[in-house]
Amino acid sequence: MSSDDDCPTPEELANRLQYSARLASVGKLAASAAHEINQPLNVIRMAAFNLRRAIQKDTLDAESALQKLERIDTQIARAARLVGGMKAFSPTNTEATTNINPTEALTTALELMAKRFTSADIEPIHSVEDTTDNRTENSSEGSSKDKHQTIQASPAAFQELVVHLLDNAIEAYGEAPQRNPLLEEEGLPPRWVKVVETVQAQQLTITIEDAAGGVAPEIADRAFLPFVTTAEDGSHAGLGLTVCASLAASMGGAVTLTRTELGSKATVSLPLSGNA
Repeated sequence: MSSDDDCPTPEELANRLQYSARLASVGKLAASAAHEINQPLNVIRMAAFNLRRAIQKDTLDAESALQKLERIDTQIARAARLVGGMKAFSPTNTEATTNINPTEALTTALELMAKRFTSADIEPIHSVEDTTDNRTENSSEGSSKDKHQTIQASPAAFQELVVHLLDNAIEAYGEAPQRNPLLEEEGLPPRWVKVVETVQAQQLTITIEDAAGGVAPEIADRAFLPFVTTAEDGSHAGLGLTVCASLAASMGGAVTLTRTELGSKATVSLPLSGNA
């Protein structure tokens, strides 16, 4: 028989439920990350096999060998980056804060979730906006200015915040494929998630936008409250955005959700810590 002392307080119960929601998100991420990490490992294995075969047949060409070794180095760096992104979710990293390059962290998060995007037939679009001279550059090239802007935060908190919001955008599309004439006219894919970084003054703004139709205004207004969800089958507890609000607040920032013409947009505002 349990006593009153065994009953959790409302605050303890809320913390347990939020922790469960965070574990569920990490579980989805782990499945996608395993697929992405396997890709560089397969490339490394094939390059090593070709090198070994060339040595055995005494047909090793120095230039070809150097190219294969360079390919191995590149794939090792990619695997290390992905593993580092997963390590950010370790319980030991929840409190420690450091200077984070948001562009690099967002790129890693998108890589880790690549399988989730592919499985849902959704195209991620990541860009960096330089508001100082009105230039917009793709994140793969980066801006010489934005590339060095950092935030002071826990790597676990930042990665978890981003992954939750990306997962929320993916889930918004549901199972069925969608066609939107407005998107087709603009040459955009029918299912996409746009991630845009903007640096202005001493603030970093990250928007994560989808074209999944959006949520009803009454839901958007209460989206960050516990147990608010559009899932009617009980598959989602409605704590993901509550966790996001808590994570953003822990970094001195905030997150909002608005309805757009095509879907929904989550906006994260975080203070910059300076240049790395």
